[in-house]
Amino acid sequence: MLPIDPVFLAAGLVTVGAGALVVSLRNPVHSAISMLVAFLGLAVIYLKLGASFLAAMHVLVYTGAILVLFLFVIMMLNLKPDELGIEYPLKIRLAIAGLCGGLFALIAFPLAQDHRELPKQLPAAYGTVETVGTALFTDYALAFELISVLIMVAVFAGVLLAKRKL
Repeated sequence: MLPIDPVFLAAGLVTVGAGALVVSLRNPVHSAISMLVAFLGLAVIYLKLGASFLAAMHVLVYTGAILVLFLFVIMMLNLKPDELGIEYPLKIRLAIAGLCGGLFALIAFPLAQDHRELPKQLPAAYGTVETVGTALFTDYALAFELISVLIMVAVFAGVLLAKRKL
């Protein structure tokens, strides 16, 4: 018997693999599609952890809104194939993937061997809108505001990059 849920393991591997593709692909549209897969993998992880509200909000906000915003910015840039640069050779990509996989294994396998007992019964209010909202606007209010500032800076940077000099 596996010490970890196979669905959780598969979703984690898909998420890590898609995240690696996001940063390694040269074509921004392909990177955005890989980001979509990574976001959906994270939603599956949230579902397996029993946080259905977080999974739904993740799909609606990040996959439905933020990713669409990224695609709009990519389309506004109107990059030509010669502006994207050349792809790395397959040997280099495989070496980087092997290195990332090895580092992931060094971190993940000791964590997977941790056999602490998790509580069988979650609190009744776990993952509800009220508890998430309370945590978001009290304990994590600064992080919430910093992320909104980061998204605004990304939008402005995309608009400035799309602006062509005549």
